[in-house]
Amino acid sequence: MRRALSVSPSLCLLLCLAGCSLELQHDLNEDDANEIYVLMLKKGIEASKVKEGEGKDARFVISVPKSKVRQAAELLREYSLPRPRSDGLAIFKQTKGMIPTQTEERAMLIEALGGEISNALNRIPGVLESRTIVMIPEVSDLTQAEKRPQPTASVLVKYMAVDGKSTVSPEQVRGFVANAVPELKSENVQVLMTEAKFLSENNSDCQPETILGIQVVCGSATAFRTLVGVFALLFFGLAGGVVFMVFRRPPGRAPPRVKAQEG
Repeated sequence: MRRALSVSPSLCLLLCLAGCSLELQHDLNEDDANEIYVLMLKKGIEASKVKEGEGKDARFVISVPKSKVRQAAELLREYSLPRPRSDGLAIFKQTKGMIPTQTEERAMLIEALGGEISNALNRIPGVLESRTIVMIPEVSDLTQAEKRPQPTASVLVKYMAVDGKSTVSPEQVRGFVANAVPELKSENVQVLMTEAKFLSENNSDCQPETILGIQVVCGSATAFRTLVGVFALLFFGLAGGVVFMVFRRPPGRAPPRVKAQEG
């Protein structure tokens, strides 16, 4: 009976802690993990960052309280996290040793150019996500110069407004893309700018709560109340067990008399 009472509190505590948080994102690089971790803290969500592996192979896992998973997932979608990344020109390193056809090599080059441009635009402060599609028409030596089709590009930029405007203008994007693609003119670059709408901003004013004289961030208030309730139940359960063991002991009996030996 005593052994069962000593083991059950530890088991209950482990089960409680395991059910308080859920894995939000895994297999992250350090930059993405830090960005997600900071965003969660800014929005009042108590997150944890765990490192897996060492060296260049190190990856990270972000976990949040179970009650905040939905809000955290919405924040990731609205802020386009983790950032989309393309292999860019590095794709040719991955295919080293393989001999692609001329058509495959041309398609890989066009896709790589678009990926490199998107990766560069995603590094601009305020840009949440960018996608670039590059079209380079196939020509031959027999094509006349005046009839030669021109390269084109389309760019989608999702940005976070600062003081009501984007940190980068469509003209700047157009000039950057035109300089990145050979023979591409800025007038042949179509730029679509879309402002991010944060539907979860109504939760951004989340204030810390005071529970039993302890200030707790709103993201962990539910988990803290659960732990307090579990510890209270364990305390009263152990106290009741001790009282039961004390009162169930039979009352003391007088020691038996020892008869004196005769003779």
